[in-house]
Amino acid sequence: MAKKFQFRLGQVLELRKQIEDLRVKELAQAKGRLLQIEETLKQHAETENLFLATYGDFEKTGEFNADQVMAYCEYKDWLVRREKEYRRQEKEWTAEVEKRRDRAVKASREKKLLANLKEKKMLAHSQEVLGEEQRFLDEVSSIAYVRRERANTMNADLVEKSGR
Repeated sequence: MAKKFQFRLGQVLELRKQIEDLRVKELAQAKGRLLQIEETLKQHAETENLFLATYGDFEKTGEFNADQVMAYCEYKDWLVRREKEYRRQEKEWTAEVEKRRDRAVKASREKKLLANLKEKKMLAHSQEVLGEEQRFLDEVSSIAYVRRERANTMNADLVEKSGR
């Protein structure tokens, strides 16, 4: 009976699959965070546009005092600082996404390398088993041929002896 296929690096392959899954999950989390930041930036831009439109309306009518102007200026400065912070976070998380993507691709390559090795070993094992089966069948055929030849020779000898 042929021996069962065993991949000696099976545990390493399983570990690399787990690492790849972890890296993909980390990448998805980073992409999710980046999407949140982009959505926050979009909402911030809408808030800023609404503020500037409202402030523009006040400017046109001239119906505001110095305290209101100071409050509007401080709020506008605050909006600008917030946007800079969001842009910084966006840049930071974009870099993080790329870093995590590289790590996920590397983990995937390492897993694929072992998976390909396993496939090659399995194919070699299958070829070896087929070769063993073929040699066994050839041996059985050879034995059967020899037996037939002996039987034919013995029958020929018996016919010859009985004919004398």
